[in-house]
Amino acid sequence: MRLLAFFFSLQLLGLTPAAGADLYLKYKLYALGLPVGSGILLLDVNDKNYSLSAKGQTAAFGRLVSDGKGSADVRGGVRNLGFQPETYSLDIKSEDDSGTVAMTMRSGNVKDVEVIPPQDRMKERIKVSAGHLKNVLDPLSAAIMPAPNGLEKDSCNRTLRIYDGKERYDAHLSYKSTRTTKTADRRFKGKVLVCRVRYEPVSGHRPKRKAIQELAANKSMEVWLAPVGNKPYLVPLRAAISLPFGSLVVEAEKYKLSD
Repeated sequence: MRLLAFFFSLQLLGLTPAAGADLYLKYKLYALGLPVGSGILLLDVNDKNYSLSAKGQTAAFGRLVSDGKGSADVRGGVRNLGFQPETYSLDIKSEDDSGTVAMTMRSGNVKDVEVIPPQDRMKERIKVSAGHLKNVLDPLSAAIMPAPNGLEKDSCNRTLRIYDGKERYDAHLSYKSTRTTKTADRRFKGKVLVCRVRYEPVSGHRPKRKAIQELAANKSMEVWLAPVGNKPYLVPLRAAISLPFGSLVVEAEKYKLSD
């Protein structure tokens, strides 16, 4: 579930296209090429405000995926195309991790966080400092990227400073290629940016944990970014990672813009 949250918080399923939503995306999760989960992301954005909602579930699949379900929501403002989250909530239930996160933010800074149950092994974790909570995004807001230049190479090259209520990490994106693809429903057909992704833990994590070390060293991660209609934003259409014991792929099968 950590890997899904890192890519774009796809603990998703159960939403239906909502009136007024600018974009509806339905994803499937594959482990070793087999479907083990699915989810939905709803985006609504204008010049002043935005909202994102996500729900989903996964089925246990060996060491790759645990049985779980969850939901996430965020609301906030828009300034110079950039998202400024104000309220973020996460509710997750899985074999590996269960609980809730409620976070309030202002101008990119975290104001208040409630985590239930609280994190354990705090003495083993890198302390989250006040400085780590400035100029950050929640994981869901980080999924939708401002791109005034559209599918130019530079739209890939960025660092996302993310705080999920427990851990602070950076996602470093860099341009890999441009390709043409389509969703299974054929509502999206066109070019996408393929970006490499590198995970860098900052704080809140246990540095000696093997899973953290392996994720930080992994060079296989990539995300495909597609346009949100005519809006100056890009959204993940596909994300993939190869691991020692198998691969994980999250891929959009339905893409629906508002009429």
